[in-house]
Amino acid sequence: MKKIILLVFSVVFIFTFNLVCFAGEFQQVGEYYRYFEDDGSVAHDKFVDKGNDKYYVNSDGYVVFNSWIEKNNKFYYAGNDGKLYGEGVFDIEGYKYYLNVEGEMQKGWCGDYEYYGDPEDGYLVNGFQELDIPRSFTTEVTNERTAWFYFDTNTYKRVYSKNNPYTSVIIGGRRYCFDQNGILRTGWRQIKETTPVMKGYMYFVDETTELFKYGEAVTESWYAIEPPSEVLPTSEVRYFYFNGQGQPRTAALGSVTKVRLDNKTYLFNEYGFTVYGIHKINDEYYYFGPSVKDCSMKTGLINADIDGSNDGSNFYFEDEGRGYTGIKSNKLYYKGKLQKASAEQKIAAIKIKNVAYLVNAAGVVQKNRKKVKDADGNEWTSNGNGIISGSSDNASFTDAVPPYVSNEH
Repeated sequence: MKKIILLVFSVVFIFTFNLVCFAGEFQQVGEYYRYFEDDGSVAHDKFVDKGNDKYYVNSDGYVVFNSWIEKNNKFYYAGNDGKLYGEGVFDIEGYKYYLNVEGEMQKGWCGDYEYYGDPEDGYLVNGFQELDIPRSFTTEVTNERTAWFYFDTNTYKRVYSKNNPYTSVIIGGRRYCFDQNGILRTGWRQIKETTPVMKGYMYFVDETTELFKYGEAVTESWYAIEPPSEVLPTSEVRYFYFNGQGQPRTAALGSVTKVRLDNKTYLFNEYGFTVYGIHKINDEYYYFGPSVKDCSMKTGLINADIDGSNDGSNFYFEDEGRGYTGIKSNKLYYKGKLQKASAEQKIAAIKIKNVAYLVNAAGVVQKNRKKVKDADGNEWTSNGNGIISGSSDNASFTDAVPPYVSNEH
């Protein structure tokens, strides 16, 4: 605990007064200085005003230098010329203190709440401090009594947002959020206005984790949380990825964007979180996994009904993720979706870009078939590539069906 040491008097640092007479003046007596009242008597234990400056004479009648002075439970400081310090922040004996306009050392909140003096010894604090919230502060939380504040380690001033509701500040290489009162805030906070709106948000953790300290912004990491309720009201936890500046990855307004992260590809929407299921991008179809927890882009053969069409279809996606169009392993695909006849129909003519293929109920291309009949008795003939070369006059062709696009955000 730092203590204030009160000295009766100190060694004098030489200074000169323009002496005319003893009355109402300072006079050097030996190594020290005394102040003589108007009647010529020596002043004792009192403050002396001289021009715009103030001095203190101790009980022995000597001017005090370089010392703290305690008077009526208030503390003042006399410098090396004997003048009492005025209003402001002063470096005294290795610590900083705030003195008011009367020169009194301040404890607690001071300097229009810019600083905070230790409640016992008065030295200004810096760094993170958990303090009582001044009653004059209007806060966003009802009955909020204490909060974390941060005081700059150089200026000792309280850090707070000056122009916006919130500001992010880098402290020790980590980002933190402070409101207009200087209170450390956690959770989703809109740091600036952007389009889309989520690009201006950051997320500050409300508990210390293995990666992040309490109040720190999530950066260069995945994080599973609910979206900001004011942006997208939902209680569903989603996966966000935050860059090195703490911004979530987002797509442009009304769109989605593919992003390569950790050797996997993900699809982000304008709300900043990853989506799953089948999605259409620039007239191509991609599959981003079956659930919110497994939403990286998938490739190759998918042996499942993944588009919600409930027709038992299988899918094939190229190495780049696009749905495959054409014949693969003797089966016909369009935009990634297996094309096939219904179980009742048995065979069907599926048309892709004005080319019709003959396929069975398993999606297998029927090659070199001659006058094979479907369930309606129509006859079909195909060549060695499975392309239809002949059919009954009343036979109908079916346009290829692309995957069913997920409605999931």
